[in-house]
Amino acid sequence: MYNENDFIEIKGQLRKIILLAVLIALAFIVTAVAFLLRKPQWIGAVFISIGACLFIFIWGVYGTPIYNYYRYIKDIREGRARELRGKVVEITDEPVYKDNRLLFYEITLKDAKDGVEKLILFDGNKGKPPLETGSNYSFRSHQNYIIHIGDF
Repeated sequence: MYNENDFIEIKGQLRKIILLAVLIALAFIVTAVAFLLRKPQWIGAVFISIGACLFIFIWGVYGTPIYNYYRYIKDIREGRARELRGKVVEITDEPVYKDNRLLFYEITLKDAKDGVEKLILFDGNKGKPPLETGSNYSFRSHQNYIIHIGDF
């Protein structure tokens, strides 16, 4: 489900947003310093304030979600995986916001070994999972995040 291209793509997006945020911060810092060295110092203070607010806004709205998804993909690629087998009991219709960071489809799985229902998560960026309720599947997962879906 996740491959090298996913990791390279999100890494490129992260680099672009970091570059954009740093360039904006530098532009406002240079302008602020130029005005602070002259008499009307309040103009420099205005520029540094606007630059700081813009940097925080861009990083908070665009940078943080990309960084969180980058860490998620990195953990999935490098972390330990386990196998789960069982019957899919329920799949949410819409992705839900989990861990205060990312969107996931919640899948309730009745484990084939011990009959315990487990909640596993499918990445909302990959679309709705191609599963049918009541059918048996095999899942490879990292923590409770699905890495790969196979037949039972």
